[in-house]
Amino acid sequence: MLSRRRVSLAVFAVAADVAATSWSPAWAEVGPPPVTSTDGGTITVTVTGTGVRGGTAGRTTTREVQVPSPCSMIQGFTGREYYEWVKSGDAASDHRRTGGEGPFEPRPNYEQYKDDDEGHWYGGMCSSAGFDDLDEFFAYADNFFAQNPAIYIPAGQPVPTPPIPPALLRDVAMDELTLPTPAIDWNPKRAGDAATLVNLDTWVWLQDRRDALWVEASVNSLAGRISARVDATMTGMTVSAPGATSATCAGPGVPYAPGATGQCSIRFTKSSAALGGATTPVTVQTQWHATWSANGADQGDVPVQPDGQTQVTQVGVGEVQAVVREPALPGR
Repeated sequence: MLSRRRVSLAVFAVAADVAATSWSPAWAEVGPPPVTSTDGGTITVTVTGTGVRGGTAGRTTTREVQVPSPCSMIQGFTGREYYEWVKSGDAASDHRRTGGEGPFEPRPNYEQYKDDDEGHWYGGMCSSAGFDDLDEFFAYADNFFAQNPAIYIPAGQPVPTPPIPPALLRDVAMDELTLPTPAIDWNPKRAGDAATLVNLDTWVWLQDRRDALWVEASVNSLAGRISARVDATMTGMTVSAPGATSATCAGPGVPYAPGATGQCSIRFTKSSAALGGATTPVTVQTQWHATWSANGADQGDVPVQPDGQTQVTQVGVGEVQAVVREPALPGR
């Protein structure tokens, strides 16, 4: 029998020129069928959460997305066709020709379908389109084939739907995860132009930091009875600007108030005018950490953490002008 790994590699070499997709069929045990479809199909996934693409930060959004199915069951021989293929000797010949290991063994009970022209054998097929690592794909495909052997489906009966791997739903949730763009406020603010001043600590904080939903985002992906949830939390932010010290803060900052502590602040050493402009660009980049769960069971960190979000805000930086007047002398 041609091993699944060899089948996958052989087909991959052909398909790579067409769609860069590897197909790993489970038909090595049954024989090459007249395949009616090589499309792995799609899965409808319902995504819900505060971080769903196209939604509003902090508000729950629900929508459906279509994603490729990594494995599906495809239609092959009818009962009669398979019986005749075996009895003719072509099955054993094809088995040897394709490098099959050991003697050919037909599917159990295949003879009971020898007169059926309407029912079909179905076998699994897996696509590597959603896998970055082929070794991971082969491991997943081997496991799928072990759990989903070829099966005979009489006419009119539904074709089994393979279970959806939680990791696939996790990746869907990560693709949908959209993190909010940071909007900052600052202090001091000079009356009239909201400019801060050089050589003073300028406090910076996120405008919506009081809303916990702003610094937390989640996406839940559901397909059938399988679900995966991704939870992302903002862990800090970095504030930087030309002509200023930079700061890395553990949270979203603290709005300035007399007696407040835990500030996130930078100090400008040059005014905007000294840098040749009316304002100075202040860059804020947030950092996020994401974990995931499958059907409520914690799975730890996601393999690839989400990218931070960056926003540049133009802030005027002015100088305090001091005027010294010479005291009047007596008699003047």
